[in-house]
Amino acid sequence: MNYYYHQDAIHVSRVDLSVKNLEKSLDFYLNSLGFNILNQNETYVSLSTDNSRELIRLYEDKSVNKKNNMNIYHFALLLPSRKDLSKFLHHLIKKQIEIDGAADHLVSEAIYLKDPDGIGIEITCDKDDTSWTISENYIKMDTMPFDYRGVYYETEADNLFIGLPTETVIGHLHLQVSDLDRAKDFYHEIIGFKITNEDIYNAIFMSDKNYHHHLAINSWKKRSLDLSEQPKLKSFTLSYPNCEKYIHTVNQLETKKLNYKETSEGIVIKDTENTEIYLKI
Repeated sequence: MNYYYHQDAIHVSRVDLSVKNLEKSLDFYLNSLGFNILNQNETYVSLSTDNSRELIRLYEDKSVNKKNNMNIYHFALLLPSRKDLSKFLHHLIKKQIEIDGAADHLVSEAIYLKDPDGIGIEITCDKDDTSWTISENYIKMDTMPFDYRGVYYETEADNLFIGLPTETVIGHLHLQVSDLDRAKDFYHEIIGFKITNEDIYNAIFMSDKNYHHHLAINSWKKRSLDLSEQPKLKSFTLSYPNCEKYIHTVNQLETKKLNYKETSEGIVIKDTENTEIYLKI
């Protein structure tokens, strides 16, 4: 694998979700997905797979009006191998956890779920990048039938699922936006992602270091003025692999006269849809 660049590429390292019922959501993330609690306080619960890296924060928010939150299409949990995806499929079947869909995307295989708030979650594993079709930095992706049988028999039925693998990472984040072109310019020019695929109608896929995508945006469903019943992404964190790329983004923010503030968790900015993003090295 030459294109698995989460360790030295700009990537989504954490997603922060607003949920209506923390107890209900926590049960799902722990028992259905296989996370463990890293930290819990009066504000949020943070989830991990290795008792070290924080991947998700859950914030309970029972308010009706969430004007500053952006719709999330889904976030992806990237498993290390097809065998791990197979174990997860066995787990879903054994526990009778509802599957929202599944697909072969040419570069990866994916199973889709929804959490109690309807937030989309993709459980995925990459195919070996020698099988990817790459032309002038564009990477071919599609939605093809999922090989349920092949994935199921990739591992033995008695190879029990006891939780998400410790190497699990946020594979990518897929956002729902109202203005595709503005969002594309922001994530390309300011953040530093490169476009890897624009072949799918009203969707753009972006990454760093020629990965198939660390971030995707689509305008398949226009944002409504009433966001109270929509799944919510509170914020997310982008981790930069080095000072050079990080400073480039900060310089772009200053050049474009975009506001940002420094916090203990990195600088905070807002994208074109008013979603908070934490930037850190």
